[in-house]
Amino acid sequence: MLLQRLVEFADTSEDVIPPFYSRKPVRWSLEIDTDGVPRGGLVDTANKDDPNSRFGAPRLVPAVTRTVGISPALAVDTGEYLFGWLSEGAKPERVAKQHTAFRALIADWAAAEPDSHGPAVAAFYRDGHADRISPPADWSRGDLVGFWVDGVYAADAVAAQRFWAGVAGDRKGSGRTGLCLVCGRVQPLLHTMPQQIPRRWVPGATQSASLVSMNEATHGYELQKFLTHTPICADCGLKFITALTALLSDPRHSTSLSGQNARLAWWVLGGSTFDPWATVEQLDPSHIQHLIAGPASGAEASLDEVSRYCSVTVGGNVARVVVRDWVEQPISRVKDNIRAWFDDHRIVDAWTGEVATIKVSQLARVAGRFEAGRNGAPGTWTKFGASGEHRPADLFHRLLSAALLKRPLPPKLLNHVINRIRIDGRLDPGRAALIRLALRRHPTLPEHERERLTPTLNVAHQQPAYVSGRIFAVMDDLQRTVFRVADQRLNTTFAERYFGRAIDNPQVVIVSGRRNVQAWLKRLRGPLRRPAWSDAYERRLDDLFVQLAAIPSAAVLTDKAQFILGYHQQRAEMRAERLAAAANKKKTDLPPEPDDAAPTADDEGDDA
Repeated sequence: MLLQRLVEFADTSEDVIPPFYSRKPVRWSLEIDTDGVPRGGLVDTANKDDPNSRFGAPRLVPAVTRTVGISPALAVDTGEYLFGWLSEGAKPERVAKQHTAFRALIADWAAAEPDSHGPAVAAFYRDGHADRISPPADWSRGDLVGFWVDGVYAADAVAAQRFWAGVAGDRKGSGRTGLCLVCGRVQPLLHTMPQQIPRRWVPGATQSASLVSMNEATHGYELQKFLTHTPICADCGLKFITALTALLSDPRHSTSLSGQNARLAWWVLGGSTFDPWATVEQLDPSHIQHLIAGPASGAEASLDEVSRYCSVTVGGNVARVVVRDWVEQPISRVKDNIRAWFDDHRIVDAWTGEVATIKVSQLARVAGRFEAGRNGAPGTWTKFGASGEHRPADLFHRLLSAALLKRPLPPKLLNHVINRIRIDGRLDPGRAALIRLALRRHPTLPEHERERLTPTLNVAHQQPAYVSGRIFAVMDDLQRTVFRVADQRLNTTFAERYFGRAIDNPQVVIVSGRRNVQAWLKRLRGPLRRPAWSDAYERRLDDLFVQLAAIPSAAVLTDKAQFILGYHQQRAEMRAERLAAAANKKKTDLPPEPDDAAPTADDEGDDA
């Protein structure tokens, strides 16, 4: 099914690379006229300041898998093939054969396609112009050199593509005809796969990788090598390899993060223009609103009902493509899954008071280690793939599967995030969203408990650990207010000192913290002359303690998560209450925050 869907994509997409072609940097270009006469020397197309052109301008290049045999490409190849140049360590006899084979291919092209650019390139060799082209001083053995004829890149012309498809097909064909497993038609079959996928698109591969390969007898059925028992016709083999390469190399259809062990590619068949990846990663508010309102408004496009979302996740092992995951689902179901994703992870921002949705790459980022800034500077998240990132290698793709396909979250994710919060002392909207997401999708959580886990503070949610987290947040806010009013420097806050311990055992911290609370309230009422503020904090704490039959201790994993969620949402609620009061939209008995209050860390960190 995977190969069939890739062939369907190749048949319907205008972005697929032509058969037996790949996109590679062509370092040198040589312009000739229609009579084969050079219009100058070799031109260097490399641009050291442009990452995409450091080794030459990217162009479509005729390509088939080339191992130890001599296999010239059409109109563009290395200096050894085009001119017979010798590099250090090269064997003169082999280079001479390479050059002869290239010239023979050009002669065949000129004879088969007399109206193409082939005759001009053939005249270039026939009239001896090639002998007068010397290698540049900075030429290297792997540099590609391409012909231009009268201003046209010869290898990319339609006639060149047509001729090259026939040549490359003959090289890779098996000479057998049979039933193709992909298209179900009787066609000429392949001996080996005609092309490989460049290793830069296959994480973990150490060289260009094959999707289907049996190079050793022990790999194949009945000890048969190559594609003997995997009949694939040349047409389908070309299409699914070029389609997969095009998808993996296109940022609109694929994604991978450094340090993550796979790359995901996706495409839509059936005509729908819905882009699942952009919806969960770019977070366009209008797109999200339209998606969520779709079922209620009856605006769901009928085309989505018959369209299918396809995705494949690949990794690499030396020269083999490892298919880690393959998915095909109706677009309508994917939309339902994304709606559930937003419902499950949306979370209030403790600084702005607004409910936020978090992109998938940011959720994967915040699961890693947080590096605090020095001397008050903002902190950041350890980069993907960096040493000590402490981020699961497959987390990004597991989260993406949870978003698009509603698959279960990694079993250890909740415990991992809680440990990172405790170790880093860092809780931001991204980590709070992961906590809420993991709780709402926890397999043992009852449905009525799941519905109580709202994006903002739920005062009706009286789960003991959740209420304990709210109490802890009020205690921390009280301490900050006391020291601010007293104009005293607070080196370590109540939360900074006890938050990690409170996650594991709220009872110990809250019981001991009540003694500090009484002292702080007494200071507000007495020396600091803020009795109204003291009464406000006391009322809030009394209201919360009444909801507790007993303060939890030795918390289980879900209790730890509930404590963190309650703490985060209570902080956000008090912040929102103060913002509303400052804007004269609401009255509050809480003391205002100072005008210079600001976040102490960079929530986003480095870009994914």
